[in-house]
Amino acid sequence: MSRMVRESQVSGLRERHWFAQVMLTRLQECQQQDAKVGELLALRGAVVFHLYSALVGLARHAARGLGVKEAESLLSLGAISDACVRHGVHSPEIQLIDQARTRHDDPLCWLEQQMMAATGASGLSRRPLAPRDENALGVVAEDPYAPLARGDVERLQGALARVKTLLDEAATYMEEW
Repeated sequence: MSRMVRESQVSGLRERHWFAQVMLTRLQECQQQDAKVGELLALRGAVVFHLYSALVGLARHAARGLGVKEAESLLSLGAISDACVRHGVHSPEIQLIDQARTRHDDPLCWLEQQMMAATGASGLSRRPLAPRDENALGVVAEDPYAPLARGDVERLQGALARVKTLLDEAATYMEEW
């Protein structure tokens, strides 16, 4: 687990992002080396977890600043957003996250779906989205037991870039060192 510098919420969130980036690099190396399925799934899950944790940390910090104390114990972006709505408060950070969560073409929407799927019975190997290309029926030909679906690494890279952008945008609203 990462440690957070208490004086700076942003540095702790950026640290989570850095861990995700390191895990994604390791995932790509292991994939090229034909590593065991369990290791690939664990690395994929680590990338998803660290990216989602950075977003939850950002939302919690924003909610805490608005006096929504219950947000500290909430684990999903939707629950934190709902708590802010119940308290009648609005935050630019949470608004940025909510906009991203509702756009199906946004990597954060995919990231949240992956995190929610990870808590389901099928776990991290679940693939809720079919490929979106000229061979959309190709998902039928994919190996259902393969640890990574075609395009998973690209979607993880997109989510990594999107979280970084969101952290950079939100940092203007938060206190930095």
